[in-house]
Amino acid sequence: MSDPTFKIETPRLLISYLQPDLDSHCDFLVALYNTPEFIANEGKTPVTTRDVARRQLEGRFRAEHARNGYGTYLFSLRNPANPDDLASATPIGTVSLMRGDEPGSYTAPDLGFAILSEYMKKGYAKEAAQGLMEYVEKAQGVKDILGLHGPANKASGAVFRSLGFINVGLRQLLVFGPNVVGQVWIKKGMSEDVSVYGLPKEAPAAATVPEKIPEKIAEEAVKESVSAVAV
Repeated sequence: MSDPTFKIETPRLLISYLQPDLDSHCDFLVALYNTPEFIANEGKTPVTTRDVARRQLEGRFRAEHARNGYGTYLFSLRNPANPDDLASATPIGTVSLMRGDEPGSYTAPDLGFAILSEYMKKGYAKEAAQGLMEYVEKAQGVKDILGLHGPANKASGAVFRSLGFINVGLRQLLVFGPNVVGQVWIKKGMSEDVSVYGLPKEAPAAATVPEKIPEKIAEEAVKESVSAVAV
C-alpha cells in the first residue's frame, strides 16, 4: 500500500493507494465519511479530523493490504489536461475488497464503495468496482466476490445489479454482529449456496432488519461494510 506510483486505470478514473503521509488523502477521508449519504448508510464514525484519518490509514487500512494483498483504494477523476497524472486527479471516492482473518470470517472478500455526494449517479462507483475486480482477478486470481449491504441501501443494490451480481436474499451477517441481517449478492459464476463462503445457507426465518450494517471503523474493525454509494 506504500507505492505512490501504483494505479489502476479505467476510462475516467485512476485507482490508487491511500497515502497516510498526504494531508490531502487524510482530509478526503474525513470529507467522505461525513457525507449525509455515508452517515445514513453506515452511521457516524470517529473519522472527523485529519489525525484520526491518518491513524486509520496507517493502521487498519495498511494491515488489510498486508494481510490479503488488497483492501481499500482511492479512486480519482482523471484530469483532462493530464489524464495519467495521479497528482492532478480529483479524489472522489473509495472502492474496497475486504476479508477478515478472524474465525467465522467469510472466505470470499466483499466489495464496497463510497463516493462524495456531488459525484453520485454518474456511474463512477460501478466503473471503479469493475476496474478493481478486473485487476485482482488478473494480478491475484481473485474471482469470488461478495456484495453485502443493509436492506435499505437501494443505491448499493443498484450498483451490484449493474455489475451483474446475483441477489441471493437476506442472510444473518455474523461478522458484523449477532443480530445483523443484510442483503447478499454474489458475483456471476459463484455458488448460490453461500454457505460455502461461510454465510448461512438460508435466509433467517424471522429477524429485525436494521436500516444499516454497523460500521466498526472505530476499533480496527474486522472489515468495512459496503458504504453509501450512488449508481
